[in-house]
Amino acid sequence: MSSVDILVASDYDRTLANEENNFVISPSVVQKVNEFSKKYKFIVVTGREKRFIDKLAIGLKPTAWILENGTLILYNNKEFVLCDDNWFEKDRKKIIEILNQLEIKYSLGRVIIYLDGFGTKLDAIREIEKYGKIEVNRNDAMILPKGVDKGVGVMKFKQLIGFKGKIVALGDSENDYALFRIADIKVAVANAIPQVKEMADIVTEKPNGLGVIEILDKILSGQLRKEVNID
Repeated sequence: MSSVDILVASDYDRTLANEENNFVISPSVVQKVNEFSKKYKFIVVTGREKRFIDKLAIGLKPTAWILENGTLILYNNKEFVLCDDNWFEKDRKKIIEILNQLEIKYSLGRVIIYLDGFGTKLDAIREIEKYGKIEVNRNDAMILPKGVDKGVGVMKFKQLIGFKGKIVALGDSENDYALFRIADIKVAVANAIPQVKEMADIVTEKPNGLGVIEILDKILSGQLRKEVNID
């Protein structure tokens, strides 16, 4: 694959890291990603906040982090926030007011609002869609600024670095639909939900981080070129 530049954009929970291990990344996955990142670009695209990633992904050194479901890019010791001032000054405040009125528990990230375990009760908060975007990830929900998601975050990063190559996206759940939308090659890990597998060009034989290693090895060896047209 030396003829084309590659950027791998990978989800974190249930993609890089295993739920059975409380989402602490395994040393073998850290080693492979860090090795891969010396030759190609590798970005972690996750709904998580930095404070949790710092505890779960110890030693992981990707090219960049795209956190809080695409709203926050960390690259070269710089922070890029993908929303305008109106989100903080008006829209997010209104959403918080509604959540407080409904007595719905939430937590605030640097940009987004997290509703743990609320993914199956969205009808109760439809009014919020006047001010923000609701994204579901299995049974959880996140509220983002309108017009931002994982795919938007990746495309903004691509613009920041002037990347002209191919994007290989890896994911497992609903909030990876947007990531797949902007990818040239869509990869679902073996433990992905059925809808994500249906969208994928490739489904790995192994789950979680082992599936990510599987794809990175195929890129490094040139085998992926034989499976999909990536030139």
